[in-house]
Amino acid sequence: MKKKLLLSALSLFLTLLFAEVALRILGLGATGRGSAWFAGGNHPRFLFQPDPVSGYTLRPGFRGRQLARTGEFDVPVAVDAQGLRDHAHTVPARPAVLALGDSMTFGEGVPVDRSYAAVLEREAGVRVYNAGVPGYGSPQMVGRLRRLLPQLRPDVVLMTLSPTWDRQRCATPFLYKEGFIVAQAYADRLVLSGDNLYLAEVRWPVIGPATAHAKRASVLMRLALPALGNAARSLRRTPEPLPAARSYEPSARAVDEARHIVERASARFFAVLLDSQAPGYARDRDALSKALAARGVPFLALDSLPGIDWKDLHYPRDGHWNAAGHEAVGRALAPRVRSLLRQTRTHPRGDV
Repeated sequence: MKKKLLLSALSLFLTLLFAEVALRILGLGATGRGSAWFAGGNHPRFLFQPDPVSGYTLRPGFRGRQLARTGEFDVPVAVDAQGLRDHAHTVPARPAVLALGDSMTFGEGVPVDRSYAAVLEREAGVRVYNAGVPGYGSPQMVGRLRRLLPQLRPDVVLMTLSPTWDRQRCATPFLYKEGFIVAQAYADRLVLSGDNLYLAEVRWPVIGPATAHAKRASVLMRLALPALGNAARSLRRTPEPLPAARSYEPSARAVDEARHIVERASARFFAVLLDSQAPGYARDRDALSKALAARGVPFLALDSLPGIDWKDLHYPRDGHWNAAGHEAVGRALAPRVRSLLRQTRTHPRGDV
């Protein structure tokens, strides 16, 4: 019996060793930035830093690269001394537009000169400051607005958000952890091992962190442990209920607050609702549009723009706008921005 157990253990060990070697040769389960095991998403470590108001913000002076988990892009990313995505402006400093938003405004997946802020600057002929921060919800954008408005004194402020993503982020905002931003739902299960964050498959002390470190050490563990964990969680998962009407109130309140802050500074404001990527997006867009209209907030839903096939303007797997998507958005916003700038010329600028 002892010999049989020993032979079985040896056989299992050799089988696992062969599987580990084969997976490494095939390049499956690779780790690092741009891979499925990279908890920081597409972002390089320390692109972000903690912030007392918004939880985190861009790190001034940062230089690095964004690599998509899907392999669809690899682009340079830089942050200037003011904490904005670094952009070589080609027009005078006045008049100016401040573009607030999340990763779509930041231009995740495209070089900075292809982001919609840069396209808008060229099309409208006015300075556009790109204040997008990946993962931000509208309350965090308000905090960023309060900080940047006195510094930049923009004539127009755009606030770009996804009704669906913003509803979720208002409920569970992204958090800063070990140089990365991570979803609040699993932040307490992430363990730093080497230069990466790995998810502990269970919350038990010792065993949970051990599963995280095992995924760093072994390709086989990186594939097997998440599969087992997902299977166990799927047995306990219940369908997500449809969001109630009050779910959109935090977004509507934050956008309205931003509008009032901007108007008190004698500048012009409007919100931009991202295009719908799924049936749930359209539902959320309609609900948030109704809430904003009731407050008298000026906004533009990109879905309402005629003649644009949005599915061709996103990276198919990553989901962010590609360069053509940013070009379309920048061109669409240019006439609206020029109209708002004409309005500001008839009103003196007030104190922020």
